[in-house]
Amino acid sequence: MAETSSSHLVLARKWRPDRFSELVGQEHVTRTLSEALKRGRIAHAFLFTGIRGVGKTTAARILARCLNCERGPTPEPCGECIACVEIRAGRSLDVSEIDGATYRKIDDARAIIENLSYRPARDRFKIYIIDEAHQLTDQAFNALLKTLEEPPAHVKFILATTEPQKMPETILSRLQRYDFRRIPFATIFERLRELASREETPAEEAALRLLAREAGGSMRDAERMLETAIASASEGKVTEAEVAASLGVASRTTVFKIIEAILSHSAAPALRMVRELASRGANLESLGRDLLETLRNLSIAKLPADGGPGPLDDLPDHEAQELRRLAANASSRDLMRLFRLMAEAQEQIIRSPYPDLLIEMAAIRMASLAPVMDADELLRAIGTANAAPPSRGPASPPPSSGGALRSAPAETSAGSRRLPVKGEVKADAPLRGSVAVSASAPPASASTAARDLPAFRDHIRSRRAALAGFMEQGAGLAIESDVLTVFPRNDIYVRYLADNRAVVAELASEFFGRPIKVELAAPGTPAPEAEPAASKVSSGPPTGDGQPQPNIVSARSATSSADERAEIYSDPGMRRIFDAFEARLVEVRASRTDREQDS
Repeated sequence: MAETSSSHLVLARKWRPDRFSELVGQEHVTRTLSEALKRGRIAHAFLFTGIRGVGKTTAARILARCLNCERGPTPEPCGECIACVEIRAGRSLDVSEIDGATYRKIDDARAIIENLSYRPARDRFKIYIIDEAHQLTDQAFNALLKTLEEPPAHVKFILATTEPQKMPETILSRLQRYDFRRIPFATIFERLRELASREETPAEEAALRLLAREAGGSMRDAERMLETAIASASEGKVTEAEVAASLGVASRTTVFKIIEAILSHSAAPALRMVRELASRGANLESLGRDLLETLRNLSIAKLPADGGPGPLDDLPDHEAQELRRLAANASSRDLMRLFRLMAEAQEQIIRSPYPDLLIEMAAIRMASLAPVMDADELLRAIGTANAAPPSRGPASPPPSSGGALRSAPAETSAGSRRLPVKGEVKADAPLRGSVAVSASAPPASASTAARDLPAFRDHIRSRRAALAGFMEQGAGLAIESDVLTVFPRNDIYVRYLADNRAVVAELASEFFGRPIKVELAAPGTPAPEAEPAASKVSSGPPTGDGQPQPNIVSARSATSSADERAEIYSDPGMRRIFDAFEARLVEVRASRTDREQDS
């Protein structure tokens, strides 16, 4: 009959650190303890806190060896003396490890107190390591209050806990506290690669990275999962596919494929891959976290380089390259919207008894999400489309001090999209939507009333294209005396126009050559009708017989603004912009209604 060996140790015990220099990821703790040991400033009671598997108990054992080593107290125990060997094996008479979850009552605390008066059997200090100290009862803590504050000189206490908030403040104030942090991903990955090399087991880097990622900052969890992967490795090699299957998680390749399908608005492939993972028993909460992390990395990949270390430097080159490729075809705004949707779905997945349905619908919703533009970008697009082409003639003179009206066509920015021009173009034809006014015309008097003011709109467009585009769609204008009245077409435009009232007043005063006051009419108030075409007659340059030549604006030019607007709406590109803007307004109104109902 073959003999079975029971001497096998798992990786977490076999390769447990023996010195502070071997305890990775907690340099802030090991450095402080080492300096305290060097200077002889050793506290009588310590508290080690942190999540599971970050080295609290290991650090407590190393500290016990540093205190009781024959060469100690020293930050570098020899590891060869009897005290070091027995403490490492857990059989030292002077170092007692107590499970706070088992020995938690007041009688157990009294037993500790009764033994404090006895000197150590052999070593320098009698050390009590109490693990999961927060499990002690209030009566046990009260019994230890005086002892923890003033123990005998030969006694040291080391308490370890994952939940320090459950311990009484009176106990915490008597302990020297050290907070153990989550171990960084890169540190866990390097440690796993080192352990795989020590075990002489080949392992793919992608598999080790997957293990390090799933460990969640816990070195013990990472070592436990590596132990499982080594035991189940086929052909003696740890591969990413086998690790993903054994852990019930998705590989990075699969996660990238799902994200690529979402960004390309392919809902069916994204749904199929999510369903396949769910049918294989994958951890859907872990899948949601991976999708969130990938969307976050894609948003980071869109950031411009600042010359320092990049946020994706800790990722392998091929993974960072794939992230940049996916991010190149998506806007930062869409990525942030997808991240928000996935974050909301992840919260529901964690609490719901139907996580598979939720993550499937989240994938469909993200893949079906239409791209949108923000309000500023939309206004710039509208303003560019409404801007008149620059005049080829000589530049118009600036408005005189008398406030004579002039036409100021806006300059189109470089690279802006022009609308198609239909029909014959005459070089001597006046600009559409503008009113020709003679330079010799008298300044507008206080009793003059003007409607719509197309020339003033052109002036605004030349200075503030976004504002002009917004006012073209959402406001009518009328001026009488020194008061310019703005008529919002509905309540959507009121706030924007109110915020920009000072800007409009400044531009109006500049254009008309006198101080202009701006008033905002009630939403929905109809703007006054424009003046008849017959009234828009002004004296032009004198003819040969010395008589002024009338410049009459025809009825066709009076309706040119409406024609131009109709032409803009007929353009497919602008139609998509308006549709997206309208859809966004519907979402805003719906969310506002939901908030009002919730309140």
